Amino acid sequence: MSDAPFTPLNSDAAWDEALAQSEETPVLVFKHSSACPVSGKAHTEMTELAEDEDVPVYKVVVQENRSVSDTIETDLDVRHETPQVILLHDASPVFDTSHFNVTADTLREELRRTTRSTD
Repeated sequence: MSDAPFTPLNSDAAWDEALAQSEETPVLVFKHSSACPVSGKAHTEMTELAEDEDVPVYKVVVQENRSVSDTIETDLDVRHETPQVILLHDASPVFDTSHFNVTADTLREELRRTTRSTD
């Protein structure tokens, strides 16, 4: 099964890659629960965003990669939720949202705000 349009976040090395990439450009980290209908809706929103915007989106399926999800929570000091999206820039969280607030429109606005502040 393809992860497109997402980059799988399924190891510590992939997490290190996401952090490093955020030093160059904003990236999104999407924490997804394969067992939750709310997360299913968020997945649809994130797929739309990833296909329409030029932004790296890393996806961790929490049931399959709980240790990576826990590392993200610890490293960023952002309380774990699912579904959840964390916007990283310069290896730091600049925005996070969860549950029904995970929408393509919400994240587009935050991406624009973040890229405006770095111009």
